[in-house]
Amino acid sequence: MGIIISIANQKGGVGKTSVCVNLGKTMSIQGKRCLFLDFDPQNNLGDTLAPELASMEGFANGEHPSNVFYMFSGIVEAQPYVVNEFIHVMGSSKKLASVTQDNMFDFADSLDKIKDNYDYIFIDCPPSVGALQHTALAVSERVLIVTQAEGQSIKGVDKLMNTQSQIKKRLNPELEVIGIVINLSVRPSPKNQAEKEAELRKDYPSLVFSNNLYKTVRVSEALETGLALTEYSPKHAEDFGFNAFADEFQTRLEAK
Repeated sequence: MGIIISIANQKGGVGKTSVCVNLGKTMSIQGKRCLFLDFDPQNNLGDTLAPELASMEGFANGEHPSNVFYMFSGIVEAQPYVVNEFIHVMGSSKKLASVTQDNMFDFADSLDKIKDNYDYIFIDCPPSVGALQHTALAVSERVLIVTQAEGQSIKGVDKLMNTQSQIKKRLNPELEVIGIVINLSVRPSPKNQAEKEAELRKDYPSLVFSNNLYKTVRVSEALETGLALTEYSPKHAEDFGFNAFADEFQTRLEAK
């Protein structure tokens, strides 16, 4: 049965999608079957992994079986788009913004029908609090929180930790935070970044990953080509922290 992992923060612009793509594709390179679910109506994840989806008939209005909105309809089984043997994708469109809390169980039922086909299922969450984020957390076993070492992003972490606690208590007792990864760090570390990172590590000492992810233009270049950073530039994947983070992520996942 696939392990369901939400990638989230309640603050946008922290690089959730790039972390989701790079982490999932790294797993797929290792021979793991991965399903990517785009829960953001902007379809950034879908556009990165399967850009051809958006132009397919019925996709924009949510009537295509590879649009994640389809999974909330409670009608028929979803059909993830096959990028290759190890990467399958459910993209999204603006129609997804109309989902309400009432659709949560239809989605869960739809996911139950296909999740055993995968080793890992990654959900790229929207930054806004609401039905989509709540649904993602309600069906997940793990949540990876992506943040920057700056004030508003850390406030988003605090809010998400509270949401996770409420979802765990009321809807999904299996939900655990696998960790908090600091993304888009710069070197040398400016004073404010260093102070905020220290604050975050003090507040969540066992959760913050020991390895940060550092800012590099190679990440956006890789995303534009649909490649993981490890494929596009192995040297940068090593130098900018991604390999160490991916190893730490897998260690934590296996320890749970």
